[in-house]
Amino acid sequence: MVQFFTSVDYIFVILYFVILLWIGYKFSRKESEEDFLIGGRKLGAFSTMTTMNASKIGAIPMIFVALTYAWGLSAVWFFIGVILGWIIFIPFAIFLKKKSGKRFYTLAHYFKHQFGRKVGIMVSILSILLMIILLLNNLIAGTKIFSFFIGSTFWLSAIIMVGIVLAYLLLAGYKAVAKTDTFQFSAMIIILAILVFLFFKGSIIPTSELDLFKAGIPTILGFFIAGIFFPFASPDLWQRVYSAKDKKSLFRGLVLSIIIYAIFAALLTLLALTVKSQFPLIDPDIALIHGFANLLPAGLLGLSVILLFAAIMSSIDTYVFTAASSIVQDFYEGPKKKVVEYMKKSMFLIAIIITFIAILFQNLIIASFVLVAFMTVLGIGVVATWIKPTIKERTLIIGLIIGLLGLLNFLIISLIKGEITPMIVIISLISSLIGLLIGGVVSLIKK
Repeated sequence: MVQFFTSVDYIFVILYFVILLWIGYKFSRKESEEDFLIGGRKLGAFSTMTTMNASKIGAIPMIFVALTYAWGLSAVWFFIGVILGWIIFIPFAIFLKKKSGKRFYTLAHYFKHQFGRKVGIMVSILSILLMIILLLNNLIAGTKIFSFFIGSTFWLSAIIMVGIVLAYLLLAGYKAVAKTDTFQFSAMIIILAILVFLFFKGSIIPTSELDLFKAGIPTILGFFIAGIFFPFASPDLWQRVYSAKDKKSLFRGLVLSIIIYAIFAALLTLLALTVKSQFPLIDPDIALIHGFANLLPAGLLGLSVILLFAAIMSSIDTYVFTAASSIVQDFYEGPKKKVVEYMKKSMFLIAIIITFIAILFQNLIIASFVLVAFMTVLGIGVVATWIKPTIKERTLIIGLIIGLLGLLNFLIISLIKGEITPMIVIISLISSLIGLLIGGVVSLIKK
């Protein structure tokens, strides 16, 4: 039987929200414009690790449990791909830190300064789109949690969540993102470990769920490709690279991030398989929160909700901030005081628009597949600049355009058929590679 919140549960959740608002207020005092925009570029290894992990987890607990309902243990290939992608990303991150100096604030700044304004604008538009999709994903997940446990309507839950995030973001900007991420990620790991112990104790997972290749090669390949290109195409992660104190702190932060993320992945996999074995027939989108509501002892439900809120709200604040940063800093070059002012206005508008979209569009899994497909297109472009630093602007533009056209064409066909699968990621990869090849030939001919 589903539990409802007790007074203790409400106290836990309210206290969590109060701490977030207090952190925003505390770090807004005596804050410079550079602190607001990029944390003063003073993050140490631990802060770099926590803010990287907190921002990249987001709605993944709910999405991964839903994927586990479809493919069992085979869904873990997503995590394997992400971890491998992060390992590959380490030398590029060090290269990027050295290249950026104290000039870059966004992913598009790298392209603009290295390869030209046109490709910089195109990458900026794609970055903003990615942040909007990521934000939509996380807001849908967070609102479903809020509605399920609190009992409020979807639209009211969305407004409450976005309102809390906006409050501390407008106060302290990037510094609030980094500091709240440290608090929220620490809470995530501790609570997740407790919940796995409570759930897994005495549970029996059917052997049919332990087939590592149940999803099939195309789906596994889609997970793998998405995971590998994930860090290269994450504008928020690039900001973490820029905000690290130095290359040493960045390297240590990345290594720590990979280790802790692997532990998180293992714990979440056990949790997902346990929930599926207990409730095999429920809606995958809300399977995790249904498991919490039915399996947890009285008084611990609030802690489980904090785990999910911490994962999701730490991502929502990141994506609102990063989208606003791209909208303002990629297109406006002026006094930092004005940049901060325009970013605050942008964050407010983004929050309103995305809340409205989330109320209209509530499918979590479809939004996730579309997201990773767009990230693959951008990721291919980033890796191409790393492999060949002398690549021409024309080659990159053609590569991105053909990659996006291939993706959009497959997306339209899939929507007509009524089914979107991880195959969309493979199509994005192939289209982008063909685009870069064509772009290279055109650049050679023009030369």
